[in-house]
Formats: sequence, structure tokens, C-alpha cells
Amino acid sequence: MASLWSQAQNNLQPKYGGQTKNPAQLAADAEFLAGADKAFGNDRVKAANEVAARGWTLLRGGKLDDAMRRFNQAWLLNPEDGSALWGMAVIEMSRQRIASGRELFEEAAKSMSKDIDFQVDYVRTKAQLADSEAELKATWPEFARIFAKAPDHTLNLQNWAISYFVVERYRDAWEKILLAEKTPRARELDPNFIKALSAKMPRP
Repeated sequence: MASLWSQAQNNLQPKYGGQTKNPAQLAADAEFLAGADKAFGNDRVKAANEVAARGWTLLRGGKLDDAMRRFNQAWLLNPEDGSALWGMAVIEMSRQRIASGRELFEEAAKSMSKDIDFQVDYVRTKAQLADSEAELKATWPEFARIFAKAPDHTLNLQNWAISYFVVERYRDAWEKILLAEKTPRARELDPNFIKALSAKMPRP
């Protein structure tokens, strides 16, 4: 019974908690991998991508435990799958496991450097975790680089605006929000943030 409990708990930790697996767990892994190999023609990269995508669907639906199980399976298939590592990082951050989340973000960045949505999320996270104004300002060139690549990315502009808001640069924050309001996904802007910004400085 204790081993079953341990296995269930490890499934909810990134990379299965880094624990040494017992024979039953190893046998279950082998069975899973064999099934994936059969289903995806021994293409574990493709299999990992598919399983990680299922994890993201679960994550967006708020099913964090189920999502972590999928991300772990994707990682088992391909330990370098950036999407799985990113998903683990997001879940760890949501659970306030900051050190673990930061490490997973850094690991995911090695293979996700061309994914704009990952870059946006990673820079936002670094801005949120900044311990000083200097650290926060160090993220501004990163926001700018993303903007140069994807000027219509609504959330990047909003995150950039929030970073200005934190240091009371309200005019700069409005500049980014006004740009964001012209993007195709402007409806994703947070009305509560715009209300807070308006309270500090009227809309230009």
C-alpha cells in the first residue's frame, strides 16, 4: 500500500520527483514506452509532443494533477521535450514552488527559444520574480526583443506594461496598453489592470 501511495505522489512531481523507481514502477514505464513506440512508430519525439499537448489541454482546464501526469509521461518519452518542461514549470509556479519552477523554466528555454508564447511566459515570470528594481528593468530589453519579433502579441505588451506600472512609469505603461488594444487579441487584456492603471493616470 505504501509503495502505491509513493508512486501516486511521484506522478504529481516534476520528473517523477527524481526518485529511484521500484521494479513495479519500472515495469509500468516499460509498458507505457512500448505502447507509445507501437502507436507512434518508434518516434518518441513525436509521441512526447502529442502527450505534452494533452497535458496543456488539461492544464488550461485547471486539472493540474492530470496535466503533471501527462507532462511526466512526455518527459519519460523525451527528457528534452521543452513543452513538457514548460508545463511542469507553470504548475510548479502555480503551487508556489518557485525554485523548482525557475529551474524548469531555465531547462525548457534550451529547446524553446523560438517559441514566442514560451518567451512571453518566461519573461513575465522573470519580471514577477524580480527581487529589485534593477532586476525588473533587466527584463525590459527582453520584452522589447519579443515585441520586435511579434508586435501583435497582446500579452507581451500587457506584461511589459505591468512591469512599468510596478515602478510607477504610468505613461510608459499606457503606451504599451494602447498598442495592445490595437492587436487582434485585445479582448484578452485584463480589465482590472487597465482600471488600476487608470486610477494612477487617466487614459492619454
